[in-house]
Amino acid sequence: MLTRFHKTLALLLTGFYLHAQIPTATITLPSGTLCTGHTYSFSSTTSNTPTSFNWTVFPSLSVTSSPDLLTQNITLNFGRSGVYSLSLQIANGTGSTITTSTISVSQNALAAFNASLNTSGFPSQLVLTNYSSNHISSQWLYSDAVSDFSVNTVKNYTASGNYTVTLIAYGANACNDTSRYSFRIADSSGITLPNIFTPNNDSVNDIFKPIARGIVKMEAYIYNRYGTPIHHWDKPQGYWDGRTSSGEPCQSGVYFCILEATGFDGKTFKMKTQFTLLR
Repeated sequence: MLTRFHKTLALLLTGFYLHAQIPTATITLPSGTLCTGHTYSFSSTTSNTPTSFNWTVFPSLSVTSSPDLLTQNITLNFGRSGVYSLSLQIANGTGSTITTSTISVSQNALAAFNASLNTSGFPSQLVLTNYSSNHISSQWLYSDAVSDFSVNTVKNYTASGNYTVTLIAYGANACNDTSRYSFRIADSSGITLPNIFTPNNDSVNDIFKPIARGIVKMEAYIYNRYGTPIHHWDKPQGYWDGRTSSGEPCQSGVYFCILEATGFDGKTFKMKTQFTLLR
């Protein structure tokens, strides 16, 4: 026969056993600073065999998760900077537990720039315009020279070859971003004449313009099939928009281009070609 003492002890042991079976969890956070626009993994270390998982992020706006919020480990991408609360509720047949961590996310910088290369000859000029945002400072890295901390800059190239320019935009708490531009400076001059163009104002192939490489002088004449002069230019950047000198659109058909040019390397070009205008 069980005494009152034995019954009390049995109840205490039963309660202790049930309590010991409630699952527990510890959230493992990524190391270092968290930045917007990056994907991070969050894992959990558990005990007592939980059978369900439920993650909660607050605020949840602009946060994307994968694969979902009902797995033991997840990945999160934060679209906005700020302080977030990350909670994990786990449960089994005995009970449930909630553990919470605080996450600080910094705004990532965005590196962006425009590169305009003048390839009319040596030296070739590369004009770099910085359009980066959310950054504290920026740095230009050149494949052939030391770096440059100017916001906007112009770099001269005195030799042909393949080059790369990289822009680093430095954000708060090392949330940096990079953008890269690769290009080639030709070792000789050259010209290619198009054989068709379509001046229909769709912003695609709307002008007749020689594809010039390293050209420092150019003079070109456009004629119709009857030999009547239609258009003329005397600069390497010249082109024809498909109109007469009075601004009237020319009809579809065959036209002729006679061109003379000189390259930076002294090479001369005398070219004559026919091409088609299509509207």
